[in-house]
Amino acid sequence: MILGVYGYSKSGKTALIEALTQRLVADGYDIATIKHIPYEDFTMDTKNKDTWRHKNAGAGIVVASSPAETVFMMRDGVQLDQIVKILRKISEPDVILVEGYKNENIPKIAVGKIEERPNTIFRYEDDLEEILQHIRRTLGIEKIHKQLPGTDCKKCGFDCRKMAELIYAQERALEDCPSFSQLQVFLEADGEGIPLGHFTREMIANIIDGMVSSLKGTDGAKELKITLRR
Repeated sequence: MILGVYGYSKSGKTALIEALTQRLVADGYDIATIKHIPYEDFTMDTKNKDTWRHKNAGAGIVVASSPAETVFMMRDGVQLDQIVKILRKISEPDVILVEGYKNENIPKIAVGKIEERPNTIFRYEDDLEEILQHIRRTLGIEKIHKQLPGTDCKKCGFDCRKMAELIYAQERALEDCPSFSQLQVFLEADGEGIPLGHFTREMIANIIDGMVSSLKGTDGAKELKITLRR
């Protein structure tokens, strides 16, 4: 999930991101943040320091790593969508909070008296709990959506996103999805449903069935559950 926060300078953007981060981390979520700095001559580096010399020599990416932190520095600015892709490859956070980037096509929260931009879903007025509720609901729906086939076949009467919303609201159940009930294999990683293609499902089902079919206690079993701890 990505959620932006924008507003004029000193409007409270950072304070809001700080509050959201603290509450969501306390709830057990993994949070990443992105801060947009619009100044052309801004740099995280310091002239004549070792990392500056590495970059000045022509390195496209310089990594500064200490026991306390690791910083990746690139020679050029990177678009938000590319930053998000890099973040997800590094840590797969539950929520990415973005400060700035007010014109990006992402859900956003307006802070202060700034004119609202497209995709603004909240104007923050000390309604922290309402925003937190929205984030938790969105994450819950996303988790369910990943467990559905993702084919939008509408055999249940809805597309997969709408079905996930109804399941989250406890108005439907996963078993109400005809395609879900026909799946032979369900894969979860730390509680997160992992979508599987038809070939992968068939391959896993055949391998597991062949391995355990001769074991005592598996005869006639309609469902087998295997847990792998790494």
